[in-house]
Order: sequence, then C-alpha cells, then structure tokens
Amino acid sequence: MSAGHAAGRREAGFTMLEVLVSVAIIAGMMTMIWGAFSLTVRSKQRAEEIEERYHQIRLAMNRMAREISMAYLSKNDQPGALKPRTQFAGQRNSSVDDLLFSGLAHVRLRENAKECDQSLIRYYGAPDPDDRSVTNLMRRETRRLGVERPGEDGPAYIMLEDIEDLHFGFFDDQANEWKETWNTTSADGQPDRLPSKVRIELTVRNEQGKEITFKTATRIFLLDALMSSN
Repeated sequence: MSAGHAAGRREAGFTMLEVLVSVAIIAGMMTMIWGAFSLTVRSKQRAEEIEERYHQIRLAMNRMAREISMAYLSKNDQPGALKPRTQFAGQRNSSVDDLLFSGLAHVRLRENAKECDQSLIRYYGAPDPDDRSVTNLMRRETRRLGVERPGEDGPAYIMLEDIEDLHFGFFDDQANEWKETWNTTSADGQPDRLPSKVRIELTVRNEQGKEITFKTATRIFLLDALMSSN
C-alpha cells in the first residue's frame, strides 16, 4: 500500500480520539442546555406558585370585605334564647382576631334548598392539622340563626393557609374613632348598632420569608337593627 493511499484513508474518516472528543463536547452542550431548561421550568413553576398565592390572598380579602358589608342586626330576637339570633362580635387577639356576625351573604348552592340569605359567619385562626406551627385562617358558616345546640353551627374550612396576623378595626360613628373590638351582645358594648366601616389587615410571609401586610376596608350598609326578621 502506497503512502498516498494510506494518507487518503486517514483523511476520509475520524479517529477514535476525535469521536470521543466530539461525544464529550456534545454531552457537555446537552448538559448545559438541560440545566438551563430545568432552571427555566423551576422558575416558571415558582412564579406560578407565587401568583396563585397572591390570588388566594385577594380572594380571601375580597370575600371578607363583601360578607362583612352585608352584616345586619334584628330586634326581633327569640325570648329566652341562649344565643342571640343576630350579632356582631369582634374580639382582638394577639395574632388572629375572632369575628362573628350575622349577615345576608349566604349563597344557596342547591336548588330548592330550605335556606335563605341569612346566616352566621365566623372568621378565626386555627393551627394547621399537619403542622401546628402554621396558622390558617378559618371560616365557619351557620345557616340557622340562633343555634343553641352543639353540632349545628356548621362545618369549618380553611379560607387561607399559613398566615401571620389578621386584625380588624371598627369605626364608631358616635365616638368618631376606630375601635379594636365590637360587641352587640353586651350592655357595655355597642348593642343594636354596627360599625359604619370595618378595616381588614392581613399579614403573611412572602417568597423571601419577609412579612407583608395587605389592607382593605368596607362599609356596612345596615347600621341600625331591623325591626323584623324572617
């Protein structure tokens, strides 16, 4: 075999070393591309989780504002009842306040259900059943006013997970000031009248672990107790 013929064969193909180097380069490029793709996917998922979290916060704030705006009182209470049929009681706590009120915000989910738009609604905080260090915002709705027996006060469910604080403020038109508590069931409270405005301040931790507070306020339309009730 001539020297020129052997050189032609070497030029026509690749050596094993060249093939291994090419494969290593391609593998490195694929690793870089996959890493960038995985980072993009994780960033997208994280952004979607943050967006969903803020969406849930907005829904909770809007729902509380809407339902509180439809609070009402009635003077036609049942004599001898252990609990008043209608009330508005806001209790200040260190982290999550407790608010119980009668309102006209109930929505019937089943056709011909024996329900009306009146109900008792309560917002409060409770430890998460899986992690006691986490506090959840709870909502309970009682579809029957004046419930006196345990077990009839309706089921509770998580309205918003993992909150730090929830505080309400109640504006008293007569005193022209904001109050931290409101109680229509006691003589030394505010019997037969509701606050004209309610302030809601909800604090959660953001994606960096820092506390961030969301604020809103709503007006109550029926300030004075009604003379009749269904």
